[in-house]
Amino acid sequence: MALTAAAVLACALLVYASGPWWGAPATRADRLWAAGLTVIVGLGTGWVFMRPGDIEWFAPFVGLLAVVAVVDRTHQIIPNRLVALMGVWAIAARFHYGHWLSAALVAVAVFLFYLAVNLISHGGLGMGDVKFSAVLALALGYPAGLVSVVLGIWTAGLYALALLLLSRRRRNQLMALGPFLALGGLVGLVDMLRK
Repeated sequence: MALTAAAVLACALLVYASGPWWGAPATRADRLWAAGLTVIVGLGTGWVFMRPGDIEWFAPFVGLLAVVAVVDRTHQIIPNRLVALMGVWAIAARFHYGHWLSAALVAVAVFLFYLAVNLISHGGLGMGDVKFSAVLALALGYPAGLVSVVLGIWTAGLYALALLLLSRRRRNQLMALGPFLALGGLVGLVDMLRK
């Protein structure tokens, strides 16, 4: 338990300190939100789902999901440097867990699907979302990567529908997908760790 808490707190401090590097203006509140999410989600998943030795591996992943959620919610952009960092983590995960072929196939399928949505919606779905969802799928592999991106887009769709029905948004207003991809990534992580 103490090692789990130490790993999560170290990642939260790193998330907070790395704010200037995120690729989008990060206010003190943004950095606190991302660090706080890292602590809450990291400790929650660490104590409930992790086996010994897992949290040190997955705490940075949780921190990165928190940063993506906060940056996209605030600025409606997922900067390439965050996509690249998730890509590095995805490659490290594949070296650790193997299953390269299935993970690569899921990543390519997700990329092509989200790219088609981007083209059909004339940029309504940003390329940051397209690239991030693909590297998220690569990081989590099959089936967890597929679960994460499907859950992310379905949750975003249900949230958007609820906002429309409650007249809180107009149909042509943009909505960040990153927080929902991050939520899906967390669920995919839990799915991956239960096995």
